[in-house]
Amino acid sequence: MKNKNIIIGLIIGIAMAFLWSVCFVNILKSVAGICIGICLGISFGVAFSLIFKDKNK
Repeated sequence: MKNKNIIIGLIIGIAMAFLWSVCFVNILKSVAGICIGICLGISFGVAFSLIFKDKNK
């Protein structure tokens, strides 16, 4: 179960990083949006993995 939570968190984090990067690159018209998107994606991935971990207990 622990590996499943980590994989789900990583998948959500990668997907959110991609989505946030696209949004911020389009809004800022700069490649700096990629870094912002990656940071937000990592934070969402960690948050969702913690949420799923507590939910399964």
